Amino acid sequence: MATPIPEDDDPSILHLVKQVQYRAYVRLEAVFQPLGITAAQFRILTTLSTRPTLTSAELARIYDVKPQTMIKQVALLESKGLVDRRESSSNRRLLELTLSGEGRDCLARCQTEARRLEAEILAPLAGAEQQVLREALSRLNEAMGREIAGPGAEFTSEYSSAGVQRV
Repeated sequence: MATPIPEDDDPSILHLVKQVQYRAYVRLEAVFQPLGITAAQFRILTTLSTRPTLTSAELARIYDVKPQTMIKQVALLESKGLVDRRESSSNRRLLELTLSGEGRDCLARCQTEARRLEAEILAPLAGAEQQVLREALSRLNEAMGREIAGPGAEFTSEYSSAGVQRV
């Protein structure tokens, strides 16, 4: 299949995707603000909900940030009572992170609000158009993941999940 070459006056798809992503991110931050959470903290809580007992260092590697950056985010989440740190049973020098009960409740509220916002953002598209968009973006994401990983490379499940990016 030949790849169509865009006309000079066609807007760049990459530019449009970035603009939509940025505007959605700003609106997501506004939705989370009354809940006392940032989008970055939401991603951390989501990761810990599927992979409990990660360390701050492991989270930093997953999100490709400096350990100090992740330590600050974890400390904020801990001060809000959303995560607990406990000594690893296999290595006493490691502190594993888990969601607290309050953290699970907060994550559930955030997920509800994020889905509500998604529905609001996608409202201008008919249901069939939303499905076409979802499928196209999923195919692109999967194809790009293969390009990055290369044959035989392994990525954690977070790298193949929607919404993963730097904290």
